[in-house]
Amino acid sequence: MSTLFGQFSERSKIVIFLTRKDAGRRGATALEPGDLLEAIIHEDQGELAKRFVGAVTRSGPIREPQPFFSADVASKALLRLRTILPQHEPVAVSVDMTMSPSLQHILNAATTLAGELHHSQVQPLHLVAAILAEESSGPAEILKEAGISREAVIQALRSQLT
Repeated sequence: MSTLFGQFSERSKIVIFLTRKDAGRRGATALEPGDLLEAIIHEDQGELAKRFVGAVTRSGPIREPQPFFSADVASKALLRLRTILPQHEPVAVSVDMTMSPSLQHILNAATTLAGELHHSQVQPLHLVAAILAEESSGPAEILKEAGISREAVIQALRSQLT
């Protein structure tokens, strides 16, 4: 993986993989913040981990995550995302896809936030906080409508990683 992802946790790397998968499934021309949020929610709800619980990575065994989002919030957010993300003919997984400038900005902001909080790795919640910092974006609006604030996410990060 490129240097950008060098500070990303295994969970965050999985989220990036899922972002590409979701964007390709909907026929996107580039990876967008909405694709990232969709992937974060899927990972948060344990959809991928459930298939691999007990498998071992360099970071240790895969465990089911403790969800940040309630099942209700996750379900409603995914439905809303599907209304704002355009749908086209799927893109084959063998095709490279670029990241939109707004997604690149979010990934950089998440890395910066992790550093500011003195965290050694970028976790999925750093990505959520970075999405929320983009206040006028569709994904940030969806999170805010669900009652999720950047401050609450940062508080959860502080309590989880200290």
